[in-house]
Amino acid sequence: MKFPSAPPTAADPAWAADAGLEQLLEWRRAHLQEGLGERIAVLRRPPEGSGSEAWAADREQVHQLRTGLRRLRSMAEAFPSHWRGPSAKQLATLARAAGTVRDLDVLLEALQEQQRSLDGQERKRLEGLIKRLETLRSQGRHKLRKHLNHLPQHRLAAPPEASPPASHADPSHADPADSASAIHRDALPLLRASLIRQLAVLRLHPGWGHGERPSQDSRQERNQHQLRKAFKRFRYQLELLEALEPDLRDRLLILKQTQTSLGLLQDLVIWRNLLKRQLKGKLKRQLPQLSARWRVQADSAWADWQELRRQWLDPATGLEAWQRWLLELDLKRQIPGG
Repeated sequence: MKFPSAPPTAADPAWAADAGLEQLLEWRRAHLQEGLGERIAVLRRPPEGSGSEAWAADREQVHQLRTGLRRLRSMAEAFPSHWRGPSAKQLATLARAAGTVRDLDVLLEALQEQQRSLDGQERKRLEGLIKRLETLRSQGRHKLRKHLNHLPQHRLAAPPEASPPASHADPSHADPADSASAIHRDALPLLRASLIRQLAVLRLHPGWGHGERPSQDSRQERNQHQLRKAFKRFRYQLELLEALEPDLRDRLLILKQTQTSLGLLQDLVIWRNLLKRQLKGKLKRQLPQLSARWRVQADSAWADWQELRRQWLDPATGLEAWQRWLLELDLKRQIPGG
């Protein structure tokens, strides 16, 4: 015998959480895609001008496009059942095209900075290398433009409702700020579960290693890079609560600092491999001063990461403490009238 099923109501906690999370993701998606639409319109055209200002403006557009795509992809991957936007696969394809250009931009900026303080043959060699990398950048930028021009106009357009909708759980909210607060409150059980799951992913990640510096091109070096990506996914998910939790800004800064530390280590790996290919494996011989400087930077970045690693693995300050904070988080205390 089957029991008759009752229709879902706003009083049901599971229904309220699902509805709240869907609305929150749509609200966040609208905000992100509004900015992405403007950047895509610019990047569908060739870069305007050839001076340093034009190059810097184009570089910033690519950077912001990649960042926005990654934030959307993070939501699509974390909440597939509640996501109504472009698929994670579609977003990943575009993000990779933008990432190829962005990686070259970061490398070119670093090389141009170093070039000013080099002299003699090494400076001339670096100048020739920069020109070759600029050609690669132009090719990557052309491919990105082709990707964007083949993108359907509606694919990354902002949804019609760009303002926060009223909460299903409490439709009496009329003020947008109150509506946003209610949506966050409704979605909190699912957001909390997802964030705790991501903390578990971080703690179980092989990228922590055992405190020993990984050798070049080793599995541990690759795992360390993947750990950085896991931290980035956690930060992007945590941003969904940023508007309501006063303590969150400091926590996001800690995550950004961790990303930056691991990112510098990874940048040096990417740069080393790129230049080795361009110089046919003769990086140290062709650019000895630059190689020495990068070793110093890598030593400093490794020392910074070791201190951050210690803090993250300490139960009093690290991942376990963050889990306790999430379990105790109650948005009702943060919402006026909640």
